Amino acid sequence: MPGPHTILVVEDNSDAQYLVCEMLRAMGHTACGANDAEQALGMLAGQHFAILFTDISLPGMSGIELAKKATADDPDLKIIFASGFGSNVSDYVDFPAVSLPKPYDMLQLQAILEGF
Repeated sequence: MPGPHTILVVEDNSDAQYLVCEMLRAMGHTACGANDAEQALGMLAGQHFAILFTDISLPGMSGIELAKKATADDPDLKIIFASGFGSNVSDYVDFPAVSLPKPYDMLQLQAILEGF
């Protein structure tokens, strides 16, 4: 398995954010959480992350807009979208991204991370 990766998890549901961060740490990655896009942008400006794992539906700025801004500043940043909409959101953005439909399990996330 490649890595470990440094991953920023952006999820406004604090329980889900905590669970994902803990599971990523159990897989050997470094994971930090942000509650919204604005907080995430501040964290991205202050620390290097290899992967942005973001929910699409966030309060304020969407996960898609966050990813656009983040990849403009760091074109090497890998993007994973978590979406309850069921469609492959990554097909509709103009930057490389992977979509993970909700609900997902950790094996699905781990398979995506192994591809990076």
